Amino acid sequence: MLSSCKSNGVRSFYCLSEDKCITVWKTGNNSAFIILGKYNSAKTPSDDYIKLIDITNAVDWYASVIFTKDDKLLIDVADDNTKVISQSSKGTIELYNNKKTLNDSLYTYFDGKYRRYKNDVEYISIDVKENYATDKTGKKIE
Repeated sequence: MLSSCKSNGVRSFYCLSEDKCITVWKTGNNSAFIILGKYNSAKTPSDDYIKLIDITNAVDWYASVIFTKDDKLLIDVADDNTKVISQSSKGTIELYNNKKTLNDSLYTYFDGKYRRYKNDVEYISIDVKENYATDKTGKKIE
């Protein structure tokens, strides 16, 4: 007897603290969601997410999630060629590049070679491909 098993993708949860969590859900159709909080539903989210489309062709599978002081998430996607859909009816999730100049002035500095996040910025760096994330100190988030 042959039975079938259907997967709805790989889901990873990353938290800086109990109230600062995100879900990265790589679906079976070469897309990935970055969702506010711990998302356990098998249904596609209807709000508060960023969807990365056709990530198999992306050069960089990296994203940074910044937790702002006004309880919003800023998502900074490394690959400018990645198609991104944003859905946040209350404005709790925004794409970093939508207001890049303003966000750069608020959250980053230039060290002479690279753009780096300021010391007081709380963020998670995600390698979507490898299901791996680190905090601002470089410590792996598990």
